[in-house]
Amino acid sequence: MHKESKRGKSVQVKHRAKDISLFLIDLVFPNRCPVCNGFLAYNELICGSCIENLPYITKPYCEKCGKHECVCKKQNVHYDSCFSFVYYAGIVRNAIMNLKLNGGLHFAEYFARKAATLLEEKGIKDAIDIVTFVPMTRKKQGERGYNQAREFAKFVSENAHLPKPVPLLEKTDNTLAQHSLSARDRKSRAEKAYALRSDTPDLSGKTVLLCDDVITTGSTLNSCSRVLKDNGVHKVVCLAIANTRHQKSEN
Repeated sequence: MHKESKRGKSVQVKHRAKDISLFLIDLVFPNRCPVCNGFLAYNELICGSCIENLPYITKPYCEKCGKHECVCKKQNVHYDSCFSFVYYAGIVRNAIMNLKLNGGLHFAEYFARKAATLLEEKGIKDAIDIVTFVPMTRKKQGERGYNQAREFAKFVSENAHLPKPVPLLEKTDNTLAQHSLSARDRKSRAEKAYALRSDTPDLSGKTVLLCDDVITTGSTLNSCSRVLKDNGVHKVVCLAIANTRHQKSEN
């Protein structure tokens, strides 16, 4: 009991210190909503209005491929389950671009908290051995300064009390960005674009949580999952913030 009490006090002190730090930063750099850019309290992540108006994904959807219109029969899905929270449209599209290009990390942190709850409710959390993320090319990460998928993975790990994310994969294709390709070209390019890092530990029998910001066709997650499975991973659970609404529009 004494040890648990000391640990609880330590957590409380850390939270208070973080709150004080956020408050002081807010005095100089006012906190803004990553969706609408409106002013927020220092300890808020998204404004209440945007939270209410986000296009949340509703059931039913396939928990394996993550799509309303299941694609499991159309392609060989290498991951074992896939979850996301909002449709990639409207204000979410703007928020994702803010996350990618302008450091709007509150959007990732907000959905990481939802992800932690989901992993617990689905009984998945305790089975996860490793947390990783979809990689970017060194050039793009150098230009952007960070990888938004990695930042999302960090927030998920913190909120779900999982191991810190580790880079398992590298992106080998330095050509066109995924958003500029058709669905067919996206699938073809993704199949060759990812490889296992040379410093990756033994993955035999592991369950891996693979994080990304957006799912469109699922080709990127599928390619990354195939590489992981080919190198001994037992299960891959995919997690993203947003997902495109209709598979038909992606063909």
